[in-house]
Amino acid sequence: MLSVVNLVKRCPFHRVDPSPWPFLTAWSLGVSAMMFAQFLHGDPFYRVLVGLGLAVTCIYWWFVDIVTEGTYMGKHTRRVQRGIRIGFCMFLISETMFFASFFWAFFHSALAPGMALGFFWPQEIYTMPCWGLPLLNTSLLLSTVFPCNMAQAAIKASELKIALYTLGLVMFLGACFVFVQGYEIFTAKFTVADGVYGCCFFSLTGLHGLHVVGGLLFLFIAWNRARLGHFSSSRHLNLTFSIWYWHFVDVIWIFVFSFIYV
Repeated sequence: MLSVVNLVKRCPFHRVDPSPWPFLTAWSLGVSAMMFAQFLHGDPFYRVLVGLGLAVTCIYWWFVDIVTEGTYMGKHTRRVQRGIRIGFCMFLISETMFFASFFWAFFHSALAPGMALGFFWPQEIYTMPCWGLPLLNTSLLLSTVFPCNMAQAAIKASELKIALYTLGLVMFLGACFVFVQGYEIFTAKFTVADGVYGCCFFSLTGLHGLHVVGGLLFLFIAWNRARLGHFSSSRHLNLTFSIWYWHFVDVIWIFVFSFIYV
């Protein structure tokens, strides 16, 4: 009869040790949201940066633990990787539903404006034109599609330098997008308080911008791990997820540009 020790050794699944990072990450994100709400009421912006800094720090050390378990301790077996793939796909589905709720709010008022909106859409405010900066941002994001796929193909072909260069290009273009988007938001001629259109516009563009920042963080972690030699032609799940997430951000922006701007 097999002993408990042998059963533990033969178990293909990873029993995760207790970790403080999920709780601390959720707490720091809550602090960031609270600081941002206070910023909208006149508090200094550096408090928002403090909250975001705490969140990034917690996420960083969470990733350190995951990388240690998967790369150095060998706990990410094929079955574990399959479960992680399913979990990440479910995460992308939940993110899709999250953005769908904001699009629903937008179309609910845009397609059938009620008496509260004066039966007119958009309300009498300055709307953001679709040309200029929005079109530039669309070009920046769409130009990252090919380098992303090229980076994954380079890793599969064991061409590390090409993968690093292409991932660096993607991160540079993504950073340019964030800069342009931030400039557009801070120089807009209307605010989040200007009716349903203003609320939906800033909610969708702002949340998408935060997701772009998260995608840049994922890509930077994948780039750094590739530089350290953590990936092989057959094991590069972190890079795959980073590229999936970046493509998800691209698709969401296409919807934002098509319906909010155009």
